[in-house]
Amino acid sequence: MNFLLKIKGTLLLVILGSVLLSGCAFKDIDKSVFVAMIALDVSDDEEKPYKVTLKLYEPTGSFREATEPQYSYLSENGETLSEAIRMMESYSDKELEFGHSKLIVLGEELVMNEKNKEILDFLIRRPDIQMISWITVGRPNAEEIIKMIPQGESAAYPELFNYFDGNGTTTPYIVTTHLFEFRRNIKEGWIDSVLPIIEINNEDQHFEINKSLLLSANKETYELDSLNTSIYNMLSRSVKHANLLIKEDGDHFIANIDTVKSKYNVKINNPSEIELDIKISLYGSVAESHKPMINKDLPKYNEELKKETEEKFTTFISEMKKNGYDPLGFGIDYKAKVLHNRRMSKEEWKEAYKNAKLNLTVKPGIKSTGSIQ
Repeated sequence: MNFLLKIKGTLLLVILGSVLLSGCAFKDIDKSVFVAMIALDVSDDEEKPYKVTLKLYEPTGSFREATEPQYSYLSENGETLSEAIRMMESYSDKELEFGHSKLIVLGEELVMNEKNKEILDFLIRRPDIQMISWITVGRPNAEEIIKMIPQGESAAYPELFNYFDGNGTTTPYIVTTHLFEFRRNIKEGWIDSVLPIIEINNEDQHFEINKSLLLSANKETYELDSLNTSIYNMLSRSVKHANLLIKEDGDHFIANIDTVKSKYNVKINNPSEIELDIKISLYGSVAESHKPMINKDLPKYNEELKKETEEKFTTFISEMKKNGYDPLGFGIDYKAKVLHNRRMSKEEWKEAYKNAKLNLTVKPGIKSTGSIQ
């Protein structure tokens, strides 16, 4: 008898539970439209200063039907970024899904206006925007960048993603910065952020990404040219390959570097006097030369590589120190080594950083002249 009552009670609970359970919160895939890229710009409207443009994937039955990339775009001005997004949600019969968006492009004018904190506040609060999204600067503006479809782009994967995902090009001139890194550096304050600059070539056929923009709190932005961008990449250990032009003692050759190792730290001599120690190792071979090279002269070529690269790296670090920028994060290294009650203030640190002694050494490792003898 008791057994039957237990079975009836269990069945009753199951029936009640199935009635009270709410439906799934997720919508069917055909009720969503996926955002590929987000562009944030300054608008011409003073009352609505922010302009948001979204690049949307066009739904298709199969890739065979879509031999060319197909996108649609939504654009709206708003007093805030959230307002612009809310308005755009009324332009589509489907839910705007940001979870698959990999690239956020900031218009150069927006970055120059020091709106980084407002931008980050919006991006971080939205749970559907991934923190591993890449963040970049678009020149002349972000909208033109995301609307550009280069020749040869496939339907399945926007070409711009290949520049930053590490599976496409591995050039040393491209800086890859994720949204979480950008936020961490802005919040930390003891390191400056470096964002890649995306430009379109004069013929509107392809992108050019070989410069970067240095962002520091309460300071003007500072542009790194192609050479300084590649040097920053080598020092920050985010690049594994590089080509270095060597012109020393009548020699003229290209060192093809396939392994880059760098270490840097702050040496504290007394509470207000510091030194910057940087050690770099470069290994590779000769890729090109204006005259024949022989293996027995490799020590000489290595000395030339050491001299030339030490000059270039020292010039870059000295330029950063002189202008008060710290893209490598020496400030964080200092902060980690000193107790909070004995630490310099940020202003004192900046002064000490400018006056810091630089100890930079390069260990060269050319293993071959690159020719068969």
